[in-house]
Amino acid sequence: MNESDTLKKRSRYLRGTCALFIFLLTCLVYTPALKNDFVNWDDGVYVYENTNIQSFNSHSLYWMLTSFHASNWHPLTWLTHAIDCALWGLDSSKHHLTNILLHGFNSLLLFFLAVGLILRTKVNLTSSHLSRSQLRILTHVLLAGSVTALLFGLHPLHVESVAWVSERKDLLCAFFVLLSILSYLSYTSSSVFTKRSLWFMISLLFFSCALMSKPMAVSLPAILLLLDLYPLRRLEPYLTKNLPLLLEKIPFFVLSIASSTITIIAQHAGGAVMDFKRLPLPVRLLNAAHSPIFYLEKMIWPVELVPFYPFPKQIYPWDAHYIISGGLVLAITGICLWGVKQGKYLFFTVWSYYVITLLPVIGIIQVGSQAAADRYTYLPSISLFLLIGIGTAWLWQNGALMREMREMRGLMLFFTFIALSLLGYLTVKQIKTWQNSEILWSYVISAFPEKIPTAHTGLGNVHFKKGRLDDAIVEYKRALAIDPNYSEAHYNLGITYANNSMLDEAISEFKKALIINPNFTEAHFNLGVTYKKKDMLDEAISEYKKALNINPNLARAHNNLGLAYIKKGKLDESISEYKKALAINPNYAKAHYNLGIAYYYQAKYTLAIIHLDQALELGYTINSKLVESLKPYR
Repeated sequence: MNESDTLKKRSRYLRGTCALFIFLLTCLVYTPALKNDFVNWDDGVYVYENTNIQSFNSHSLYWMLTSFHASNWHPLTWLTHAIDCALWGLDSSKHHLTNILLHGFNSLLLFFLAVGLILRTKVNLTSSHLSRSQLRILTHVLLAGSVTALLFGLHPLHVESVAWVSERKDLLCAFFVLLSILSYLSYTSSSVFTKRSLWFMISLLFFSCALMSKPMAVSLPAILLLLDLYPLRRLEPYLTKNLPLLLEKIPFFVLSIASSTITIIAQHAGGAVMDFKRLPLPVRLLNAAHSPIFYLEKMIWPVELVPFYPFPKQIYPWDAHYIISGGLVLAITGICLWGVKQGKYLFFTVWSYYVITLLPVIGIIQVGSQAAADRYTYLPSISLFLLIGIGTAWLWQNGALMREMREMRGLMLFFTFIALSLLGYLTVKQIKTWQNSEILWSYVISAFPEKIPTAHTGLGNVHFKKGRLDDAIVEYKRALAIDPNYSEAHYNLGITYANNSMLDEAISEFKKALIINPNFTEAHFNLGVTYKKKDMLDEAISEYKKALNINPNLARAHNNLGLAYIKKGKLDESISEYKKALAINPNYAKAHYNLGIAYYYQAKYTLAIIHLDQALELGYTINSKLVESLKPYR
């Protein structure tokens, strides 16, 4: 083995060692999340109350591919939750473990991506032979990649994406985005047509997977063009010469546009998009101008991280907050453009990547009532971390060339260790915020007292679940004192009143929720349930039908509609509804039981036995006298 082969082997060993260390350290720091529970902020809708992903079959797969559940279309995310449920049931620690491993793999992939991108700027490292001087340069590149990946892996700003089970979509999307970019680098570096074609198709496939995980990946085609500019230097000064590069991105842009269209439809269908009456365009634009600087501040100084950042009650264009932020955005953009004129593209590329990846969540199209969210930085933060990684390696390399700086290497190592240790400590501390729902919402309320109705509603839900109905009512009323038009608080207050046998008060709250949001499916359904408790069957039937007009796949509404029909003596109609419920969810034990009872009333004993047996197999308790009465017909 010659010296070049030995050095190559050593370089592979260094890469592998760095990658393994980054993966293990990232996962180790996040192990406290294994003790965390699910939280009542989307985790119920996504996992522990979502029966569609708790059984793994053709019906659930069809649901994943076609559903706009939770105002989103992300079938791959549903698939991973379904796999977790199939393997571990509702053991929250295992669901958290999946998130932790994904984050660990993302940190590892980022290491390889950072190294690959930096190497593309080092022309002398592209040859098949490796000298000792080249190995030293490669070591500096590995240092840059390691710092980048460790900052990404250990930064507390990413706790929300990792420690919150529902944010699996962030991790999964980033996983496939990173794989897509790495495949694109292989495509651009290959000179063999078949290999190039294969890598291009693989990159496109990973991009499709990213979009099916979370639509935030829509910015990837623009990012690839940005990489073509630098460091790949594929873009030419003349537009006509760049036509092949633009044409090759058409499949990416087509997928991006398709995903954006589906996402807008899904979010409008679920009522997740805030209208301009509640949040005017000037407010959105001011917040959009402030967001890049706000997130940069949190990356540089990650303290007072809160799961929910509210909009100020009043926003004024002349507020110094927004003037300074807007001025900084313009100044940074100007400096980066000046650098391009000087032939220096690094800062322009990094800043452009940051802005482009933030655009989908910057709030022009506002989804939810938050002004900002830590989870939105998961992909954009790569820009700053890469810049810090490159800067660290530059200082290390250039310090070695100056005698008076050689002694500084030890100091650099010390400060790097301290910085990463501090980030790890802050991450572990932030993970505790997500320990359970009560801790989470109490923390948010303490950070923003009497400002976030969602937090008071979430804490009210905790009290409700623990049977503390009076405390729950207090929190829901606090939420409504902040925002009287918060339909979720009216709805939850109605549920609490209904459980407290205060049926008239419950009906009043459900109606208030429906005035605010006429398409609130659960409010229609539970208003129907409350009407049925008061023997107001016609009103109950009307509400169940309204719920089904909004969501025809609500099996519970079909089942309850069947119960209302059977109470009115309409057996055929009730049987039809039970069948519809079972077509949606074949494992719906209560619907099997009710259908069996309906057939029993019609003296169709064979059919009654079939469905009652299925109800028994699914764990439903059946009256022993009923079982005995059917024995002669078996």
